[in-house]
Amino acid sequence: MTMLKIAHVVRRFTFDEWGGTESVVWNTALQQCAMELEPEILATSALAVPGEELRQGIRIRRFPYWYPYFPMTAETRLALDKKGGNPFSPKLFQTLRSGGYSLIHIHCGGRLAVQCALTAKHLGIPSVISLHGGHAKVPQEEIQKMLAPTKGKFHYGGIMDRLMGLRKDAVAEASAVICLSHAEQSALQERLPNQRVVYLPNGVDCKVFQTKPTISPRTEWGIPSERRLMLCISRIDYQKNQAILLEALAKLPDTHLLLVGPITSQTYYEQLLQKAHGLNVTNRLTIIPGLPPDDPRLKAILHEAELFVLPSIHEPFGIVALEAWVAGLPVVAARVGGLPDFIVHERNGLLFNPQDAADLTVQITRLLTDDELRRKLVTNALEDVQEFSWANLGKRLVNLYQELLHA
Repeated sequence: MTMLKIAHVVRRFTFDEWGGTESVVWNTALQQCAMELEPEILATSALAVPGEELRQGIRIRRFPYWYPYFPMTAETRLALDKKGGNPFSPKLFQTLRSGGYSLIHIHCGGRLAVQCALTAKHLGIPSVISLHGGHAKVPQEEIQKMLAPTKGKFHYGGIMDRLMGLRKDAVAEASAVICLSHAEQSALQERLPNQRVVYLPNGVDCKVFQTKPTISPRTEWGIPSERRLMLCISRIDYQKNQAILLEALAKLPDTHLLLVGPITSQTYYEQLLQKAHGLNVTNRLTIIPGLPPDDPRLKAILHEAELFVLPSIHEPFGIVALEAWVAGLPVVAARVGGLPDFIVHERNGLLFNPQDAADLTVQITRLLTDDELRRKLVTNALEDVQEFSWANLGKRLVNLYQELLHA
């Protein structure tokens, strides 16, 4: 195989604030290294500092950036860093233009994505965009909440976009588009009939999560041994809909809820605490605001829990459900986005309406009371998860690269 130098461009990349996008970018790069390609990760320095690091043979570059709003307070900047930011980063694109890359893989949206696609065209190389946050199927309410930190501020980005020729659709400009759900793929193919739109799911490292750790999360966080442990790993964010779990928890007196994930919406986090107090479940709730991906306690939590719940109102894929499968946890998930593409109700998991707390409570209760159902779901999930290995998906992705390079 001809040596390919791949630029993976992502809005932010830090091991301290880890999410699905970071997991995909990192594991994709690792797999490409194993295939003797040359991947690099280029990001803004959001939630980090500008500079370079080399980790496991992968070069990671982070560049200065700014948001085009006035006034720009530290609080607003942090909110945009965590979610929804649409920055300018000239040095990133100077490096992209001069880096000698064979292909640009875009893992972001907004003006960064547009500039990546246009840079690739200028250089005469292909570009691929992965829609980690969705595109055609993003709820309008979520978009409005992402823009909330900029309310009342002067936005001068539109002027700069017009002057720089960035008023374009990155999805339409890219050489190929990767969707994480069949619904997203169908919607985009209908809207852009001449575009190359493919479905390529996220993956999981089966070996990492199969090994059972020796540490006890119950001891570390003071969770009584007699309580049934329900787990949700996801960003603390309105999109992830953890509030509905509190409503279910109120109906499950012998159950403890463990929420693990970085806080990307401080307002929503405070609302969760208030709701827990109002429902009188504070003593059965533990919130851990994020753990690094290599933290052994993360694996220990997956093995200690009795069930995993992902209640998102919008979820392009749901990589944490695969991690729960590998750890042998039965999964209850919202019937949204890419989740029903791989979670088959009553075969390898249970699905519910994310707007219906009663439905969620019923599905959780089934898992807590029906041992035969639990065993069946776990057995089937462990069989089904094998097709989502990073090795398999990595080969499919590189095949797409090669097709674009030889088109």
